[in-house]
Amino acid sequence: MNYLEKQPRGIFISIDGADGSGKETQTKLLAEKLANFGYEIETISFPQYGKKSAGIIEEYLNGKYGQADEVGPHASSIFYASDRFDAKETINNWLSEGKIVISDRYVSANMGHQGGKIEDENERQEFFEWLHNLEYNIFQVPKPDINIILQVDDKISRNLLDNLEKKEYLENISKDIHEIDENHLKKANAIYSQLDKIFDDFTVINCSPNNSLLSIEEINRIILDTISPLLNNSNNYSPDFKKLHDEQENFGSVLRVEKIFDNSKLPSRSYKNDAGLDIYSIEARTIYPGERAIIRTGIKIAIPDAYVGLIWDKSGIAKSGLNTMGGVIDAGFRGELTINIANVSNDIYNIEMGQKIAQLLIQKIEVPVILETKLEDETERGKNSYGSTGLY
Repeated sequence: MNYLEKQPRGIFISIDGADGSGKETQTKLLAEKLANFGYEIETISFPQYGKKSAGIIEEYLNGKYGQADEVGPHASSIFYASDRFDAKETINNWLSEGKIVISDRYVSANMGHQGGKIEDENERQEFFEWLHNLEYNIFQVPKPDINIILQVDDKISRNLLDNLEKKEYLENISKDIHEIDENHLKKANAIYSQLDKIFDDFTVINCSPNNSLLSIEEINRIILDTISPLLNNSNNYSPDFKKLHDEQENFGSVLRVEKIFDNSKLPSRSYKNDAGLDIYSIEARTIYPGERAIIRTGIKIAIPDAYVGLIWDKSGIAKSGLNTMGGVIDAGFRGELTINIANVSNDIYNIEMGQKIAQLLIQKIEVPVILETKLEDETERGKNSYGSTGLY
């Protein structure tokens, strides 16, 4: 059920920045968090690889028309703008439904990568004006309410980029003509860092202060702080948290969770009807055959009164021979949740940070009063013990 008080238009957020800066990761994480807050979210990524509208972009990035500096900024920009033109009706429909739309790259990508091809500052400013007119007036693509630029140090960006997997649109090369050209990336990065000084609707986030990359959660927290004025603006919309909370109360108790570390992951369900909550590891561990390990989760939980938390195997790793060694979480426990795991297989198993390692079932319990008395009532089973009913 949707508890949003909708206005005629939703909120449009663009996340852009240097190659390897984590745009895709931050887009997904922001969408996940806003959805958990009760907002309706849609995401889109540009270019739309695999669609006809991005075909000429794929050819360009594969080097069909020459290297990056051999293809003029105006021609290249039209390639990308045409792809956005293809998506404008979809985005406008989402916005008209009052949704928050988050775009992984947008017009700002043309500004950075194509604007970086122009050395003269005045000519570059003229190019920006031309590009603004092309995208927003001629093609009439929707304009973001805010453009967030993730700024990363050149060397860090390069290292991150080197670790990325080969993209599906590439043919006979491992990196596209932008990624392989270090000079092009430096120029684009320099332009990205200046966009908030040129345009009022741009915000540059320094993701590597003192040449040290911030954690994914730290960057995401800054993004959330940056967009919060939009969410709180009375001209837009926000979830009715009271109604949402009241409705949740009707479905069951609240499980309070405290994150010990910024990158700790909250328990979650993959599907709404799942009985168990997935529990995640906060550390990377190697468990050898026959070994048992206690894995940290980085969270504390408060089981509601009259309930108990039961730790069970996660089938995804149980099939590899990793079994949880039981676990009862009482309502009064306030320490860090840890998972006792035994490797009963013949293989070494590596647990990765952020991996699902167990599931937590929350069950209602009875707490009877203990009464000492003689047990004189007769039953059909009586004293019959182990194996009394047979195996079949």
